[in-house]
Amino acid sequence: MGPHRGRTGGSAEVIASEFEQIVLARGQSGIDKAPQLSYSHRLMFSFSGARSRYPLAVLLLCIMAFGSAARANWLVFELRFTVEPDASINFAPYTGAYVIAPIDGGTTSYVFTTEVDGRFYSVAHNSGRYFIAAGSQGRRAVLSAVAQNGSGMGMYLASGALNSTFPYFVNGARKAAIVPTDLAGQLMAADDESTAVKPGDDGSIGMAGSAAIKGTLRLDLSRILNQKPMTMLDAIESITALLEKYAYLPDGTVAAPATADAPQPEPQPSAPPAETTETSLFPAGSKEEMERQLKLQNAP
Repeated sequence: MGPHRGRTGGSAEVIASEFEQIVLARGQSGIDKAPQLSYSHRLMFSFSGARSRYPLAVLLLCIMAFGSAARANWLVFELRFTVEPDASINFAPYTGAYVIAPIDGGTTSYVFTTEVDGRFYSVAHNSGRYFIAAGSQGRRAVLSAVAQNGSGMGMYLASGALNSTFPYFVNGARKAAIVPTDLAGQLMAADDESTAVKPGDDGSIGMAGSAAIKGTLRLDLSRILNQKPMTMLDAIESITALLEKYAYLPDGTVAAPATADAPQPEPQPSAPPAETTETSLFPAGSKEEMERQLKLQNAP
């Protein structure tokens, strides 16, 4: 991954029916992607210092990728990371992630996102686990990932109470999974940079960080992905295609600057507004979501 570079991004909104078309187009292709077999996979977090902001690729421990080409049913969780400044130095993680998890538990994939210096995403295939932990205190759903690469180490952990059900179909038979609607947890990362040739220009060296994780089960995206069984790779590509549709680029991409004389759509005759089911990539209360709502309110 190259330096984290970007542009100023605008507000974005997502129409569920458009996402549905992306998913169905991929699901009807009938082509399964070949699995990327490996016993260690990358999970991404980044940090910033005088050496410029860049992502650190971290190898996950004990994760198997045999399920990449298997068709299954999926849950989509949206995570947001909030850095705890009093416990962090030279640390700037991605601002969030979409986690694709098998309904019955197993290997998960992360699509990390950031809106800092532009809109970017990075995919970590088969990079964690989703499971149900049970004991005398009850049962909780858990997302976890442990990572290490050289001197850098990181851990993602979030859990939530099983407080809802999610219906889905398997071979035409209706089923229901007990799921969490909300998750909470912690991201912790550290790197002593003992292999660095020299400190940064400002004398900085090393990284330590902690961030609170707040997660939400995206029922809308989960329902769309479960209209028909699809592979993990197809599910990931559906999420990244949606992100790219709304101005996100793969991390490390250098975009051409926008031109002032870009072609504008020709005015169309007014027509009664069609009823649509609208969803958003952004959580309620975020700057992007408020911009989106304001744009909708000011629309003619």
